[in-house]
Amino acid sequence: MVMHELVFADSEVAAVGARGDGLCLRFSAAHVRRLAHPAGAGGDEGYVPALELHFDRARWEDDGGLLAACIGPLAQVQWREEETGPRRSLPLPYASAGAVEAHFEFRNGERLAVRAASAHVEAPDGLRFLESLAC
Repeated sequence: MVMHELVFADSEVAAVGARGDGLCLRFSAAHVRRLAHPAGAGGDEGYVPALELHFDRARWEDDGGLLAACIGPLAQVQWREEETGPRRSLPLPYASAGAVEAHFEFRNGERLAVRAASAHVEAPDGLRFLESLAC
C-alpha cells in the first residue's frame, strides 16, 4: 500500500556515486508527501532523512564529468518510465516496471542525465517521515 510519495523538488542530495554497473543518489532530506495518515498524524508535507534512489544497469552524463558536484537541493527533475510514461513524483515504496530515464537539475547549476534498465528506492534507516515545520 502506497502511503508516501517522493516529491523531487526541494529534496536535498547528499551524494551521487557509481555502484557496480549502477548509480545511486543518496538524499539527506528527501521531500516526501504523506498520502495516508495514521490517526492523530500531523501535516502532509515533510522529509525522510535518509533515502536512496538506485539506478540498475545505468548510463549517465553529467555536465562537468564530476558526480561529486551533483549535490544539494534539486531544482527540477524530469522522470520518464518506458512502461508508464512521465512522472512528477514516485510512490514509496518504489520499483520501476522497466527502463527509466531521468534528468536532474540541481540548484547549483549541475545537471545529471541517467538512463537505466530499472530503478528502485531504498530507505536504509526505514521510512522515518518527519513533518515539515515550514510556515
